[in-house]
Amino acid sequence: MSEVLPTLRKLITRFSAVPEEQITLDTRFDRLGGWGSLAALQLLAAVESEYDVHLDLTEYLRLRTVGDLAGHLRDRRTDGAGR
Repeated sequence: MSEVLPTLRKLITRFSAVPEEQITLDTRFDRLGGWGSLAALQLLAAVESEYDVHLDLTEYLRLRTVGDLAGHLRDRRTDGAGR
């Protein structure tokens, strides 16, 4: 899971008011400064582009932490469930 953390940090920092070094696997999306529905959708598009995957919007919006997202990406890559 931690192998995707550096990239997720960079992407999340683009759409939130939180410095990259403060983002951990335990960081909750709803606690990020400047986070809202637009930022969530922008991150979704960036993650899909970066990792060449398609994430179900409903499943994505259920993810609460950066670790949840990292685990979800790892599972999709392991399953070969990319685009």
